[in-house]
Amino acid sequence: MNTIKNYVETMFMNLPDTVELKELQDDILVNMEEKYQELIETGVSENETVGLVISEFGNIDEIMNELSIDQEKEEEAEVTTTPNLTTLSIDDIDSYVAMKRTTSVGIGMGVICCGIAASLIVAGVYFNSVILGVILSLFLIVAAIGLFIVNGLKHNAYDYLEKGFFLSNKNINYIKNEEKQFEKSFVLSLIIGVGLCIISAIPVLVGSQDADRILLYVCGTIITATIGCFFIIYGGMVKSAYGFLLENGFDSSLSEKDLAKKIYWKKFNDNFWLVIVAIYLLISFVFGIWELSWLIFPVAGVLSGIWMNEKR
Repeated sequence: MNTIKNYVETMFMNLPDTVELKELQDDILVNMEEKYQELIETGVSENETVGLVISEFGNIDEIMNELSIDQEKEEEAEVTTTPNLTTLSIDDIDSYVAMKRTTSVGIGMGVICCGIAASLIVAGVYFNSVILGVILSLFLIVAAIGLFIVNGLKHNAYDYLEKGFFLSNKNINYIKNEEKQFEKSFVLSLIIGVGLCIISAIPVLVGSQDADRILLYVCGTIITATIGCFFIIYGGMVKSAYGFLLENGFDSSLSEKDLAKKIYWKKFNDNFWLVIVAIYLLISFVFGIWELSWLIFPVAGVLSGIWMNEKR
């Protein structure tokens, strides 16, 4: 419930402080909380409920269009005032990391479903039952898409964190400690994942000596590789959760001047890589120098590191 409240406050934090908007904010919060309770009572999980509620009510663009809010005034306010960022508690941190763990498993299972679906088609060819293989694979693909959508929606509840947030020194140390404790699990996940991806070549190599059943060996390769991907996805997503919290969190003891400076560098870096990709594609397509244009990325990485140190 705190996540919904924080999200609504973030939606309105850069808008004019008027009675009309305050009443609208309260109405939206009440409606979202009522919808939240309805979904919880139907047995929907808390993370999924928050995502569904925000996706239904959390469109600030529609609100601005309806109220005809002056965009120029909003942009001026954004430049001249310091945003009222959310302060994350230990519970908020644990909730975000738990969401990442859950979604990583869901997305990983979706990948495995896709791998099994591909294997069923290959097996169908081997057993002369292509139609049956395709039908069964379609069920698994639908299940995979469902997993991707459901777990993707869970991230919506935390979109407000993209703008940045405050962290106390105690909570920063807490995140660093939790990240350190997860380090062994992260390394183990990578070892298992990469190991399975490498080992997945064995069935095909063995099958090359048995041409009659080579398709069955291919199925083994596909399934083994996708299981390896599951471990890589899990470790990578959970690890990225701690990195995201540390990179986007601002020390709550910062002065307003220092905070504005760090927010500036954060916004600059967020847009920087979009520009770099656009330049890379433009140069590559126009001049056709794909063998050289990739050098823009390591150069950009060095530059990014310089001003990210400025942000910290």
